[in-house]
Amino acid sequence: MPNPHRCKVKLIGRSCDHDLCVPLTRAVPPELRCIDSQPSGYGGGGGATCGCRVPDHLSDVVERELRDNLQESRRRGFVIIPAA
Repeated sequence: MPNPHRCKVKLIGRSCDHDLCVPLTRAVPPELRCIDSQPSGYGGGGGATCGCRVPDHLSDVVERELRDNLQESRRRGFVIIPAA
């Protein structure tokens, strides 16, 4: 069963995007939970070559986005966060 406190996040940069699994202090809806085999911070893109920067205090940014746009994130299946 997926951990209820790890959220699927897509970090969006100018020319790339990265799939992340962000640990949070609050529970997230089932459709936004990371699978157990996905480690926290896991990224599918080439962050070193595209230059994306993760925002400071990423978990706080994700929790704020969940508060502000929960229904849209649930519809997509992940939370969108712009790269810093």
